[in-house]
Amino acid sequence: MTKNKSLISLIIIILIISISDLIFNLENKNYLESFYSFFACITLLTLPLYFFRNNFKIYLLIITPILLLSPINLGSILTFQVPFNDSTLELLLNTNIKESYELLYQYIPIIIITTIIFSYFIYALFKYNENKIQINNLKLISFLSLIGILLIPILEKDFSNYKKTIVGRYYSTFPTTVIYALNTIYKKNKLMNRSEKTRSTYKFDAKIEKDTIQKNIHVLIIGESSRFDNWGLNGYKRNTNPRLSKRKNLISFSNTAAGGFITEFSVPLLLTGVGANNYEDHFKRKSIVSIYNEVNFKTHWISNQIDQGNIQIHSKEATNIYNYFTSSLSEKNVTVDMNLVKKLKTILDENDDNDKFIVLHTQGSHYNYSVRHPNEYDFFKPSLKTVFAASADKNFKKEITNSYDNSILYTDAVIDSVITLLESKNINSSVTYISDHGENLFDDERNFSQHAQPVPSKYIAHIPFIIWYSDKLKSTFPDKITNLNKNINAKISSENLIHTLSSLSGIKYRGQDSTKDLTTKYYIDNLQLILGANNKVYKTAELR
Repeated sequence: MTKNKSLISLIIIILIISISDLIFNLENKNYLESFYSFFACITLLTLPLYFFRNNFKIYLLIITPILLLSPINLGSILTFQVPFNDSTLELLLNTNIKESYELLYQYIPIIIITTIIFSYFIYALFKYNENKIQINNLKLISFLSLIGILLIPILEKDFSNYKKTIVGRYYSTFPTTVIYALNTIYKKNKLMNRSEKTRSTYKFDAKIEKDTIQKNIHVLIIGESSRFDNWGLNGYKRNTNPRLSKRKNLISFSNTAAGGFITEFSVPLLLTGVGANNYEDHFKRKSIVSIYNEVNFKTHWISNQIDQGNIQIHSKEATNIYNYFTSSLSEKNVTVDMNLVKKLKTILDENDDNDKFIVLHTQGSHYNYSVRHPNEYDFFKPSLKTVFAASADKNFKKEITNSYDNSILYTDAVIDSVITLLESKNINSSVTYISDHGENLFDDERNFSQHAQPVPSKYIAHIPFIIWYSDKLKSTFPDKITNLNKNINAKISSENLIHTLSSLSGIKYRGQDSTKDLTTKYYIDNLQLILGANNKVYKTAELR
């Protein structure tokens, strides 16, 4: 009976830890991958058994964190189709309590019950197992596990780099994905800190292209989780853009791709223009904010996002920074995006002659969609304002989509309000809106929701990109405006933003590329690459 306890405990441990990868790969019909991950998990867990033959409880103590993470990983896969990876860890590190609560509050009872069950299971493992492992041939088991690990490249038929194949297998298999994620984040933070001096001394050598007596104010609005398909301006069946659709001097580009699938990747990419396949280069240079600094624009960063790490190193380039964090205690205290517009108005009303560049980093359509707008914008019903629904429950697709569309309706009002403020100034001005990435809304048989799936979908990649320009700006740069309109259907990426917006502002700088600038006749269609999880880059055209 004692022998059976050790064996049964080990079998249960292996099943608990390996089940999440098995389910994820089977759901995605990656049958070979299911076998490889299960095989890798078994060899990893059985390899050290011989060395802990007289210290089974130490072995149990070592794997306790893995056992605690297992239901979290499994829950994430079953609910959101998202296994643990470097991107999910980055999201966790850059998410506040409020955002976490908005996403998970429907699952709190399940989380509590699961925590109690697993806590008792771990307690039972220690209580009912002896310190000595009562399984025969432990030496042979550990030896065969080692042979199994060495055979991985043969099983996968990948002999290009023997060591890399083995390491790669374990980096993509839970629980060693956790080690990979921690190592990736550590390396990024190390690179970010090591590059601080290089970044701080980086110069664009920016110059004003054309001196004018006109005052210049340009506003960049960074949206959140806004997808192209749900904008009435872009042909959506619902009129989610009643205000912008009536605007003149407004261009909505039809084919723009996000640079990254999560905010932590996409915002640095659009601010620096380094491209998805050169993501880490953004640590070594400054952003579009510093281009305006160099030509003596007064720069402002207004945000109700967290803006830590990858984003913060660029947001702090602004002369003035205003952060409006959402309360973590009450949904009633949510800082909606229109509050950023109020701050913008006070800046625009300042009695000075400074040219200005202002960034608004908005909450936009970040889940929970229903708390992104006040009640008067709850137009499409029933919505999550009145219906209790889990964030990833496909049975509430209608209510979730209605709430999402209401958030777009509110974004329409926010952008239009910004345009109204600048229009009244009668100066060289522009308002540029671009979303960081799109969003999944149970669009096909995969039933993806939100945007954290490791391989981004086409709904994540395709984003709205809008430029409004004043009459004065059009008269100052008529050819640039003409070219913008000509490129309305061109293949564009957020990578093009820095080249285009600086040019539209009459600024030239070292590294500015006319083939990436939508205001020139030399523009060449972008390759439209997007960065997904595990540092993998995808072609937007190949996504589904």
